[in-house]
Amino acid sequence: MAITVQQVFDQAIHLMDEQNENTGATVTVDTAEYKSRTISILNTAIARLYPYSATYDRTDTRRKVKTLFCDNYASPDFEQSIPLDDALSLGVLPYYLAAQLLSGENEALAAWFMNLYREAFADIRRTFPAEFEPISTPYGLF
Repeated sequence: MAITVQQVFDQAIHLMDEQNENTGATVTVDTAEYKSRTISILNTAIARLYPYSATYDRTDTRRKVKTLFCDNYASPDFEQSIPLDDALSLGVLPYYLAAQLLSGENEALAAWFMNLYREAFADIRRTFPAEFEPISTPYGLF
């Protein structure tokens, strides 16, 4: 199952407690500014997280990053799939998005979410499978 931008946005808005109190809707008049900034913010995170994703092709030596497309920031396409695996998309990205959306509004809460992002990302990195590579011996063997 591919995780969409809408799902990550919904999680971030709920973490920030900015959803509509009666309906739980995350796309409201109050969150319109957040919605217009989301794609750009996610693209900056995707570029950093992509090498740790299960979707990353380690055999390709070029530095390619799949990003989200946005040609209209007033009405961005939130049905796009996040080009990361589910663990990164749902376990890491919402914290980063919440931190960036709150930056400049509530610095203490933004810092708290950024700390949660760093902890979640560290957990992913810690469980990331290592790869063997040959050890060079530039001075020969002794």
